[in-house]
Amino acid sequence: MIQQIFNVFKEPFMLMGMGGGTIIACLCAYLGLFVHIKKITFISIALSQVAALGIAVGWFIGLNPTLCAFIFTMLGIVLFWLPNKNSKITKESIIGFIYIVSAALSVILIAKNPIAETRGLNLFSGNLLYLNMNDLLIIGLAAIFICILHIVFYKEFIFVSFDKETALTTGLRANHIDFLLYLSIGIVISLTMKTSGIIFVFGSLIIPPITALIVAKKASRIIFLSPIFALASVVLGFFTSYFFDLPTSATVVGFYALNFILVFTFQSVTPKPK
Repeated sequence: MIQQIFNVFKEPFMLMGMGGGTIIACLCAYLGLFVHIKKITFISIALSQVAALGIAVGWFIGLNPTLCAFIFTMLGIVLFWLPNKNSKITKESIIGFIYIVSAALSVILIAKNPIAETRGLNLFSGNLLYLNMNDLLIIGLAAIFICILHIVFYKEFIFVSFDKETALTTGLRANHIDFLLYLSIGIVISLTMKTSGIIFVFGSLIIPPITALIVAKKASRIIFLSPIFALASVVLGFFTSYFFDLPTSATVVGFYALNFILVFTFQSVTPKPK
């Protein structure tokens, strides 16, 4: 058994996939905290679907799918960030409209393109084992940019996420800060969707942060714990998928869910201090 574990590290595609998957999962797990604080879970899944549409369009017209995903996601961010001036239609309705139309168009474009149809399942379920050096380079550069951006604007991002109205009254350019936060989420989604798929990206944005939220109360601790839960799930998911011949991305998400269930159950049965 130990020898089999070591054999995993001899496989270049496993090392590439695990490295890329770890970076993506940790980035999404960190950014997912802001998704939960700002209550924009629906926006994040809509952006994921918009990015998927961009990839489908790229395959259909023969352009770089990652570039198309990036362009489509940026357009989606602008639409979601702009204030809704129509009082008869809620912002949630607009988000729902964009999500369902993007999903429908993605299916149509994939169905009408023989090349895209063979990759259609990976667009939704993802396949981290197909990561190559170019993908890893793009993900690494995105991670560096996001890290620098959030180090510089960390306090502002936290302030605006918790209380945007108060931030505006203090003279902080809250709308611009808000846009930068949306931008960072959109960049990660658009650049990782082709290799990771909707299930992995959205699962990484949602489940590790809520697991960390159960354990910790302070934002600093949640920010630390969320990527830790994601990292553990990626490692366990890769080994499990390798030994049992399971789809990697879905297996990792399964471990996300298992972590959440275990933590939630433990917290529920543990007596709270008086």
